[in-house]
Amino acid sequence: MRKIGSLLVAILGLLFSVSAQSFDPELATKLQFKLDSFRAANNLKGISACVMSPGLGTWKGVTGISHPGTPISSDLLFGIASNTKLFTGVLLLKLAENSIISLEDELHEYLPTFDHIDSTITIRQLLNHTSGLDDVTSVTGYPDSILSNPNRIFTAPELMTWIGPPLFQPGTGWGYCNTNYLLAGMIAEQATGKPFYQLLRDSILTPLQLDSTFLDVYETIPFTVAHPWQGGVNSNTIPRVALNSAAWTAGAMYSTAGEMAQWYNALLNGQFLNTSSLTEMTTFVGSGNYGIGISRAIVNGRTVWTHGGTIWGGYNSSMMYEPSTGIVICVLINQLPAQAYQVSIQLLSTIINHTVSAIDIDAEEMSQSVYPNPTNGIVNIDIPNQAIQGIKVYDSQGKLIKEATKSQFTLSNYPNGKYWILAQTEESVYCFPVLKL
Repeated sequence: MRKIGSLLVAILGLLFSVSAQSFDPELATKLQFKLDSFRAANNLKGISACVMSPGLGTWKGVTGISHPGTPISSDLLFGIASNTKLFTGVLLLKLAENSIISLEDELHEYLPTFDHIDSTITIRQLLNHTSGLDDVTSVTGYPDSILSNPNRIFTAPELMTWIGPPLFQPGTGWGYCNTNYLLAGMIAEQATGKPFYQLLRDSILTPLQLDSTFLDVYETIPFTVAHPWQGGVNSNTIPRVALNSAAWTAGAMYSTAGEMAQWYNALLNGQFLNTSSLTEMTTFVGSGNYGIGISRAIVNGRTVWTHGGTIWGGYNSSMMYEPSTGIVICVLINQLPAQAYQVSIQLLSTIINHTVSAIDIDAEEMSQSVYPNPTNGIVNIDIPNQAIQGIKVYDSQGKLIKEATKSQFTLSNYPNGKYWILAQTEESVYCFPVLKL
């Protein structure tokens, strides 16, 4: 058998003696040291980060400054840039769930004709970047046009007149393209008759209590925003109206690291979309391994779902989710150039290396140890050659909801979604994700 370094199994062994929401202080110290060290080594202004792990709880860390005399705090807002796309994609999936649109619908059903935009492109092709469209942000002169009048509001229909010829025929290739998500925002408004910012707040932000998350320009941001820095210069005095109105549904949102981790946790642990939509979102295609507003990558041999974001003036963001453990990592930086993705990798590596024990069980046997999975209620645990001494069940928020002493128990009285089961034997503590449908 080969050993696998299962993060949750390792660090959640502590949970049989501490509460579900107690974050290991030793691990917290290591994460903070990693954050401080990375900032100092790369001469960055400020970083805000958050880690969420089922059963383990939540860790928030900050380092550096917003501007001289004002340190970064966990409640400061940052631009999340292209991580806005996940919100846009999920909103379109919600509209599809409610039969307001279909992902197979074509552009001509909602939008007027634009030069260089094939009206038979489907919504799905927009959202997974297989449309072949030219990226408006790569058009020659785009930055100068946007920044020449920083207080001007640009509209998506106006920007659609700027794009050049397509790069490939729809569905025949893959290419990351901000144009796709601007068109998706236009479709959402046309299909519902409501402004995008209102759809976003009513459909996602309010239900999930994301009270510190906003679509700039179209909403007033009532909280303090970390100053953005570009090339060592504080660009906070430059209005961002033109920049963020042009970014709109592809990159204009602001939030905190804590709320972004909360968003990823709720969404990817099955609390917001139905199973079909979540499968659609995580069907990865093309050279970018892209789903809908999220991509798949391999980090230190582990599969993660992730997305980054960078926007002129000084914001860089990285969101990361490890599906095998349910761990969420969010990193926000108020400076360009920056490396939020690298910070996420280092935080994940720090958690992985903070092991209590290794697990001597084959990965295939691990997957067969909990059945049926998915389940409609009844759960069986069978760890080869080991007797189970105790079982604890956590919901996707890390709350302990059930304890059992027998290898068969039921989740029938609990809502559908992802759960984490910790099974203790004489030799170790094992962690299994279970999906209840």
